[in-house]
Amino acid sequence: MPRTDRRPRQRLDAETRRLEILRVAGEAFGAQPYDRVSVARVAETAGASEALVHRYFAGKSGLYIAVIEAGVGQLLDRQRDAIEATPGGSRDRLATTVGIYLDVVAEWSTGWLNPVQSPSGEPAAAVGLRREVRDTYADLLRELLKLPDDPRLDYAIYGYLSFLDAACQCWAERGYPAGDRGLITDQAIAALTAALTAAGHPDALR
Repeated sequence: MPRTDRRPRQRLDAETRRLEILRVAGEAFGAQPYDRVSVARVAETAGASEALVHRYFAGKSGLYIAVIEAGVGQLLDRQRDAIEATPGGSRDRLATTVGIYLDVVAEWSTGWLNPVQSPSGEPAAAVGLRREVRDTYADLLRELLKLPDDPRLDYAIYGYLSFLDAACQCWAERGYPAGDRGLITDQAIAALTAALTAAGHPDALR
């Protein structure tokens, strides 16, 4: 006897269907750890077949990587737009980027926190992608602060990024209290200012 409890699939063109699967997967990976997300469930929620998900993304790992890439692209676009739209000096623009990062951490929720707490719980390809993203974000900071090409500044930049992630982890574990956002921003900027000063660039943040 045929099942009658399945939601009828809506006919969509290939790209629209792919984007819908990606959207649903983003919500799933944002709310649950990688190993608890089911491709079958993603497909059902997106109104697609599991076979179609595998065809578009070559399996769960490929789907996860695609979600990260899409999320990172959106984050960088939001931050670049915010930098251009924020008046004032480099400190104000940096504070804006921190605010957007905090937004993303809260929106991504479990999907952001779980890899930080258990990096071995996601595909190896995702680890490499996160390193590339970190390098891209470091380049964005160099551009924002107009820093010279000085390898010694890498300690300041990457140290700041590590500080921000550690602070965000603490914030996430406390339930994302909105009242702590300003404190995190101020402390992150203070940490970067101190590191840049030690590296001989005390005026980079004005």
